[in-house]
Amino acid sequence: MLKGIITLLVFQFIGECIAILFGLLVPGPVIGMVLLLTFLILRKSSFESLDDAAAIHLRYLPLLFIPAAMGIITQADVISKELLAIVIALVLGTIIALAFSAKLMDYLIVKQEEKK
Repeated sequence: MLKGIITLLVFQFIGECIAILFGLLVPGPVIGMVLLLTFLILRKSSFESLDDAAAIHLRYLPLLFIPAAMGIITQADVISKELLAIVIALVLGTIIALAFSAKLMDYLIVKQEEKK
């Protein structure tokens, strides 16, 4: 399991270095996870210690939602003032994402049928 945790930390470190070096707006851990995904795709499999480390992290993932919930509670007055804008943004964003996903699926299905 130590090998898995070290692997996660190395990819996070590389992601942080890339984000700082190139001045990217994307957080370093996100870049690191994309690099880890690329590594695992190229390797075509994972390894047991990485699976164990990921399982332990996933077990405690709900704890990360506590700060977000506290932010909502402490910013209730701001949220209530901007509730209409928030709701409109959420609804429009959801509709756009659904429409884009549906179009993408249509495109991929057509491409797959053309291959056959």
